[in-house]
Amino acid sequence: MRMSLLLLCTSSIAALAASPATAADSAFDEIVVTASRRAEPLRDVAASVSTLSRAEFEPMATRFIGEELRGLPGVSLKTNDAGTYTDITIRGIPNRVHNDTLVVLMDGVPFVTGDDEVDLEQLPFGATGRVDVVRGPMSALYGRGAIAGTINYITRNVGDALEGQVEAGIGSHGWRSIGALLQTPTVEGGALLLSGEVQRGDGWRDRTGRNEENLFAKHFLNLAEWGQLTLTATWVDAEQELAGELPVNAQGELYGLPGGREANWNEDDAGFSKRMLTGTAILEAEIAPGLTGTTRLHARQSKTTARQGFLVPFDPSQGWIAFSGFQVDGDTDTLFAEQQVNWSLGPVELVGGVSFEQVDAHHVETWEGELDDQFFFAQRRDLTTGQHINRDAWLAERLLDGDSTARTYAGYLQGDLDIGSVTLSAGARFDRFSRDVTYAPDFNAGEVQRTEDTDQRISPKLSARWRISDEVTAYAAYGEGFSPGFGPIWSFRGRDTGLDPELARNVEAGVKGSLLKGRLSGSLTVYQLTRRDLLQLLPVNGTAQTINSGRQRSRGVELEAEANLSDAVPGLLVGITYGLTDSEWTENAFIEPETERPFDFTGNHVAGVPRHAGRVTVTQALPEAGLTARLWADVAGDYWYDPANTVKAGGYALLGAAVSWTPRAYDRLELTATVRNLLDREVKTVVASNDGPLAAYPQPPRELFLSAKVKF
Repeated sequence: MRMSLLLLCTSSIAALAASPATAADSAFDEIVVTASRRAEPLRDVAASVSTLSRAEFEPMATRFIGEELRGLPGVSLKTNDAGTYTDITIRGIPNRVHNDTLVVLMDGVPFVTGDDEVDLEQLPFGATGRVDVVRGPMSALYGRGAIAGTINYITRNVGDALEGQVEAGIGSHGWRSIGALLQTPTVEGGALLLSGEVQRGDGWRDRTGRNEENLFAKHFLNLAEWGQLTLTATWVDAEQELAGELPVNAQGELYGLPGGREANWNEDDAGFSKRMLTGTAILEAEIAPGLTGTTRLHARQSKTTARQGFLVPFDPSQGWIAFSGFQVDGDTDTLFAEQQVNWSLGPVELVGGVSFEQVDAHHVETWEGELDDQFFFAQRRDLTTGQHINRDAWLAERLLDGDSTARTYAGYLQGDLDIGSVTLSAGARFDRFSRDVTYAPDFNAGEVQRTEDTDQRISPKLSARWRISDEVTAYAAYGEGFSPGFGPIWSFRGRDTGLDPELARNVEAGVKGSLLKGRLSGSLTVYQLTRRDLLQLLPVNGTAQTINSGRQRSRGVELEAEANLSDAVPGLLVGITYGLTDSEWTENAFIEPETERPFDFTGNHVAGVPRHAGRVTVTQALPEAGLTARLWADVAGDYWYDPANTVKAGGYALLGAAVSWTPRAYDRLELTATVRNLLDREVKTVVASNDGPLAAYPQPPRELFLSAKVKF
């Protein structure tokens, strides 16, 4: 039925497209590189792609990385109370631990931790100028982890004009920020961009303050016959206090604890400290007519400390609440090098390259609390006073002290053949990956241990697109994605080297383009994505047993549309996004090692994934008054809280509004007022164990932000 709907929409759009559209009128003429590794208009990309500019998400008071993705079709977010530690789910593919089913890039460079995860807070969000989101497996182009999708954060453009900018903002709960940007031409047609920002916030829950400073530099050099060289450097220093999740009952409802949803029942001094330094060089050169090369060199250092308790199952009759005390200190160095070649041979376009990545990580994990037969390093607090009641019984143990080196060698090739209005594409990538970890003596082992594993994978990609008209394109595509399955460093000890990489297969078809002379544009995609050889992490005495177990199937519809209604109401734009996500376990049965309890979630829907979600945005420009007003509604249906599908709730509709004003007498000034959660809805993100709902992170109440930007 969904395929029939797609064919009907395709034929309808083709019929309506008889009236010519102006190319500049359509957002689908936006040039993107992420989806195919070569520049082409968005409408010609054989994939489901969204692209967001800073000008789109900045007025919405987007403070934390990941927030800008909210409302995109097929994408759902889970955040803690401070808007950090964002988990991203694309096409209903859940994280195993933390963002380990997608690839996140910055200017085409992968940002992956030593745990094969994506820690968004390690990316310099202040340097971002645009975000590209490609849904579906992309391992044929970007390798490991690209199971559910790929997100590319593209740094700000640097122009050749001398200009500057100063901006400042204030907001609810003590939020304030100030930043500056300077752009200046340099010798031989080059240009330099410098920016910096300072952020402060008190947080809306107890002890959730934030401090951050970031710097960004980008230097564009024109090398004449050599091509062009772009150098970027970023520095981020962030400290964020964290409140803990709050316990919920079997129906997922918060208990009425002292302090309510604003309270903090976490361990003392919970929060993170992250310091990141990156440097990237990208050389683009014309080697011969029709032949270009792109060289990427990247180095990154990250030093992080995270202190965050894990909630112990709560019994209100006991008069206390407890968290397992936990701290991890990480020091990670990353090196990345890639050489890509693009070759145009008439109707044939070839893209090929080789890459190397090495991630050296040293992680130390310490647990602190009372250790007994029932609880794991529990720190108990009295519900009446909030004071610790078992501190005399606490132990502190180092459960991980590991040095890890992960290497990936890869080669990829993709070819496109134009046959009139049809373009056929085929490609594949070969990845060979390894990890070597040395564990120092700790609580679990009295001697040095060394664990290593090596594996490889070939990932294919096929697509065909049909240019129905100059404004409309239809496509069908097949792609595969894989995860090495190495998992977190802490779970790698004693690894079974016979484990297979996790594999995803995706087939999709879609249509995209514009109609009515660009007044209506949109895209529609239907897909089915399957996974097998899933990696299950089954906890055993502070470490993990890793097994290949389970299969998952996800299918759905993704829609993006924008209507320019200026003919009826001057300056009026309406945008709609919608995602239908049907995600279930086709095989998910296992035995919990410590309790020997059997679980079987086969046939259940994936927890935490709403079946229906989307956003409606209305933008009204009043140029005579210098005003632009935006109103948006994020809507998500109910979702299953737990793997057993015992409780279903959590749906919400959140309104936001923003008004920007540029005085006609001084058009270098822009003032913006933004309200988030306009109706002050109480929303929470519920987390669950195999036994049902366990806890929830309350989400922020209504918040107001004011910002001013001055250009000179």
